Amino acid sequence: MIDALRYEWIRIRTVRSTYWLTGLAFVFALLVAVAVSWGMRATLGDADGPTSEDLREVGPWVGTQFARAGAPYFLAFLLAMIGILGWGHEYRHGMVRATLTALPSRLHVWVAKYLVVTVWVAVSVVVCYLAGTAVSWLFLSSEGIAIYTSETWEALGRAVLYAVLLSWLAMAFTGLVRNQTATLVLLFLWPLAIENVITLIFFLVPGLREHSELTRFLPFSAGGRINTDMFFAPGETLFGNPMTWVGGLVVFGSITLLAMITSLLLFRRRDA
Repeated sequence: MIDALRYEWIRIRTVRSTYWLTGLAFVFALLVAVAVSWGMRATLGDADGPTSEDLREVGPWVGTQFARAGAPYFLAFLLAMIGILGWGHEYRHGMVRATLTALPSRLHVWVAKYLVVTVWVAVSVVVCYLAGTAVSWLFLSSEGIAIYTSETWEALGRAVLYAVLLSWLAMAFTGLVRNQTATLVLLFLWPLAIENVITLIFFLVPGLREHSELTRFLPFSAGGRINTDMFFAPGETLFGNPMTWVGGLVVFGSITLLAMITSLLLFRRRDA
């Protein structure tokens, strides 16, 4: 197992796309933080400036690039591409044969890829999050605005959790189809287009309209709840409408786990 981990660690550090994607995520986090923090500071005290609620949430908003407020967590999608390429390069360039020759245990290879990508993605999210909130602190702390609140730290934990789960799901699907291009396209097409089309159909078609609440169980609709500021409150249920973030975690995590198990079973049975 140690050899598999060492092998995968060397591989992820010697692929240029790893640094390009990580660097792009870091730059994007900084740009959003600068734009939001500067805009808020410039309009403090104005009638159309940030409200007290906005100022309370500025840390989590900046740290997650507004995924906390319901936007797609773009950094997670960028970093999930590292996991896709971790499997995709193996099949695209035929390197999987060399990998399995050097490391005969397919289980060790599979586990090592997931562990190394998990560490890389988690650390990258933490660095980007802390960098973004640090920029906000530099802009707004002198105005008496608290950036590092309990909500900020909780949002960081959820951001890491969502990014890791998304990376696992992307890796599992790449292992299933053994085609990185198809996975890269579907990674963005499914949450940004397909799920929206399905939701629209349920809302517009009379025979389906009464069942429109079922769309909250779509993978990314549920997964997106992990990052939002929805908390348990009296009267809320785990899978209510809207779904709590824990309910979203259960749905998205279950789908991810099922895809991972299937990909492992096929990886151990298929020819390289």
